[in-house]
Amino acid sequence: MTAPMIRLLTADDLPAYKALRDVGLKNDPEAFTSDFETEVHRPPASYAARLGHPPDNDFILGAFGPEGALLGAVVCMREARLKTRHETSLVGMMVAPQARGQGVGRALLAEFDVQVRRIPGIEHVVLSVTASNAGAVHLYESAGFVRYGLLPRAVRLGDRYLDKALMVKALWG
Repeated sequence: MTAPMIRLLTADDLPAYKALRDVGLKNDPEAFTSDFETEVHRPPASYAARLGHPPDNDFILGAFGPEGALLGAVVCMREARLKTRHETSLVGMMVAPQARGQGVGRALLAEFDVQVRRIPGIEHVVLSVTASNAGAVHLYESAGFVRYGLLPRAVRLGDRYLDKALMVKALWG
């Protein structure tokens, strides 16, 4: 696969973003705190608040294949409270099943880093990832994130509980 084209999503991309997200929620419920049964009913326009553009606060990056299909996405959401505005969160990272293992996630994280560093005042990025998802944890570690904690039983799927690894990437120094 050739390197995906990474760009900020626009309102025109929201139907494709929602479709990608719905596939992720349905096929990989362990990877999300949201659930398919609730989220499938959300209209694509409900994600528009995430479409700010750097140097604004929030944004969504998309990875597109040569035919223009959305292969992956990642969301940046900045803290709104004054005392924590130096922090932003990486949320909703997803890669289409057919595009996994081809560098899409790595490309998204590289561009995420570029974009987040353009936001004035951001000092670190935090995320949580299902602790048992070794591939995702390794990908984040390879992008400079370090684990600082574990939230036990963070997600309940039926009678199963999943822990979340809490990770941070410092942008200073």
